[in-house]
Order: sequence, then C-alpha cells, then structure tokens
Amino acid sequence: MLRLNSTRLIYLPKMLAALLLVLSALVLSGCLHSDDDDDPVPVLDANPTGYYINTGYVEDGSVAVDDLQAMVFDNRIMMLSAANELLYDGTITSINGNSFTADFTIYTEGRFPVTATANGTIISGSSISGTLNGSGVGSGTFALLYAMTNGEVADVARIENVAGVNTSWKGKTGGSPAPQEFLIDNTGTLTEVDFTGGGVFSNCDLDGNITPISNSSLYSVSVELTECGSSTRNGTYTGLATSRTDATEDDTLVLAVSNGQYGMDGDFK
Repeated sequence: MLRLNSTRLIYLPKMLAALLLVLSALVLSGCLHSDDDDDPVPVLDANPTGYYINTGYVEDGSVAVDDLQAMVFDNRIMMLSAANELLYDGTITSINGNSFTADFTIYTEGRFPVTATANGTIISGSSISGTLNGSGVGSGTFALLYAMTNGEVADVARIENVAGVNTSWKGKTGGSPAPQEFLIDNTGTLTEVDFTGGGVFSNCDLDGNITPISNSSLYSVSVELTECGSSTRNGTYTGLATSRTDATEDDTLVLAVSNGQYGMDGDFK
C-alpha cells in the first residue's frame, strides 16, 4: 500500500510559495525585462560656458578670420576678431545634446550691424563649431577651441591697474586709428582715460563696472557712454571680459560690450 509522507506534503507547498516570491521580486525589479537594456542613455545638454582662445577661424565668409576668440556665459556668446575689428554678439537660442542654434548681430569696427543665425556643435570643455547663415560678415563656418586657462578663476586683482605695473588698458576699437584707454580700480570700477583717438567712440565719456562671474574665468561688464558726438552712441553697453596671457601673466584684457546698435571690443594691453 502506498504511503504518503505528510512532512513532504507540507514542505512542497512552502517551496512553491518561496519560489513564487522570488520570481515576483525579479519581475518587479525589472530583471526579467530585457527591453530595459535597449533603452537609450539620455544625452546631457552641453555646457559651453568659458573662454575660447584666439586661434579660432571663420572660413568662406567675406572676411578671412584666423584670430577668432569667444566668451560664453548663460545664453550669451560673444565672438571677436581683434585684427579685423569684428564682434559677433549672439544669443544661444537652443542646446539639444551637443547641437546648438544661435542668433547673432555682427558689428564691423563698432557699427554697421548685420544679423545672422547659426547652428553647430558644442563639445563641453573642448570646442564650438558651426555655420553662420547670413550674408557678408554674417556667413561662413567657424571653429573655436576651449582655453586651458578656464580653471583660473576671475578676480578683480588680476585685472586692476596698478601704478608702475600696468598703469592702464589700451587697445584699438570702434575703428579708432589710435588706442583707446581706460582704468580698472580694485573695486572693479572702470573709468576712461582717453577716448579722443577717433572712430565711433571718439570723445565719449565712459564709466562702468567689471564683476567676476563665480566659478569661471569670465567677468560681467556694464559701461555707460555719455557725451558722445552722436547721441545714438550714448547709453548702456553690456558684455563679457576675460584676461589672457600672451607674454606675462594676465597681460591682455579681452573685452566686448554692445547696446544693439554699436559694439566695443578688442584686446586691451
């Protein structure tokens, strides 16, 4: 006669229950969902903030540029060529992964603004490249390289003028045949020394402030021009600045500001 072991009959349902619990846990945790392995890894939007060294270029436009440099913070991108007195003042309108679009106003020798759109690629901490979709100076392809000095945090002490060391900042801007000159004190206050050298901003009075942007190598700049020969040149100009080392530490101040009608920019030494 067949005899059933009651102990085994009790043990078997307990084993099945335990197995079901394990399987349920695996399903809930997604371990049995092979589809999860096929989900794309989200691509983070590139961060373009920083200074891009003056070895960039614009090709196939109306002007050959091989000293293009740029400063980018928030959604503002300011590219400039000191040799050609060109300022590309832009607003980044979108960043999707590594792709971006932007709207630019381009000034030649501080005036003659023309507009263009741009699209291209940002590689965080490495480069920006793109195409300008406009005419004249608003056309061509461009490329910029991220400066290795971006880890050097902005500080007014790096750019203030000190008697016997660097008494003022001088540079050609706005089509002036002679350098324009201004001072920065230890509070970041910016005042003119000489703006009578001709060009768009000749005889303008200039006052303003330059403020370090936290955790970057950039400065925010706001200046007020008054008493200009043409009243349309008076007003508030905003932009960005950074320091660059060409021969000695922080011996060049790269500065660019605009007001929508005129743009002041250049390498000041």
